[in-house]
Amino acid sequence: MARERRSEFDLIRAVSTVIIVLFHYSYSFVQYGVGGDHVYFMMHANGTWGAIFVALFFMLSGASLYYNWRDRLTSVRGRGGVLDFYKRRWLAIFPMFYIGWFIFYIMYVISFDGLFNWGGEYRKLLLTLFGLDGYFLYRGINYYTIGEWFLGAIIMLYILYPLLQYVMNKMPLVGTASVFLLFGINVARHMIPFLASYNARIVISDNINIITCLLPFWVGMLLVRVDKNKLIKPYIVIPAILVTLVLTVIPLPISTLIAGPILSACFFIMLSALSAVLDKVDNKGFKKIYGGSVGFFSKYSYPIFLVHHVLIQKAMSCFEGKSFTYPASVGFFLLLLLIISLCAVLLSKISGKVVAIIGGFFSEKQPA
Repeated sequence: MARERRSEFDLIRAVSTVIIVLFHYSYSFVQYGVGGDHVYFMMHANGTWGAIFVALFFMLSGASLYYNWRDRLTSVRGRGGVLDFYKRRWLAIFPMFYIGWFIFYIMYVISFDGLFNWGGEYRKLLLTLFGLDGYFLYRGINYYTIGEWFLGAIIMLYILYPLLQYVMNKMPLVGTASVFLLFGINVARHMIPFLASYNARIVISDNINIITCLLPFWVGMLLVRVDKNKLIKPYIVIPAILVTLVLTVIPLPISTLIAGPILSACFFIMLSALSAVLDKVDNKGFKKIYGGSVGFFSKYSYPIFLVHHVLIQKAMSCFEGKSFTYPASVGFFLLLLLIISLCAVLLSKISGKVVAIIGGFFSEKQPA
């Protein structure tokens, strides 16, 4: 049975998408030494805005998966089984990723004067095959072109999801305690003596460690267990607003790894409440603009995530060492957002055609 559509999920996804693009755009000014009075949406008092909204996206992923699958995955095979879940996730992620990756791979080959192995040994292509090249880029150059570390992290969480759902359904308290314990150890691991050898080998940045990503994903699953009408009550929304103001404005002796998930949960609550308010606005013009913009960025959030960073870097590299005025930086962001959106739509359409062709090929009946 189809579930009721959660409009707040669309708003959260759309807002997260645009803000992450804005965050990377702001960072590109620093990355390429572009001066002037430009857009700077990177840091708040206790961390980065990017970390908040990436965590919020993980939270939304956990919430939407659990909302749609919590009563399913009761078998391995068959419709709604574990294998069906993995098949659906693969089709949602990999065809678009492979097509986008190949386009940019060829562009790199051309820019490197026909060098096909610009990423080193061809065996590193295995990382690309599994969508993990961006995640493991910290280990050295490979054939990464699009998707960043986020893609690899979400793939690993999707692989774990059937187990996570089982634990959430059967022993939520044990699962919650275990996830928070792992997260606490991860935050404090550099101060724990018996983890010294582990710390020496595991050199991935703490903010992209899979344990760091697991916490908001799990919290998103927990939030779906709460009645959505209770989640937007004033006695929950008002504290979320106050906590957000305190953590984003006042520097506190708190780890950025802790501040990020707290703020992402607050934004989840606040945007859910905002969605409930905006859904009640009885104005056709507003509904058309609001619904259209939120619907667009929600629908195309994944291809936007895939291509936005590399497109921003390519564009900003043209202005290395130059300066922007603030109005020019705002205008250029809007232009880049339009270009990114158009590329995302194109990538999505191409991927849809390819998947349809492949699906039609395998569904054709063999002659008797």
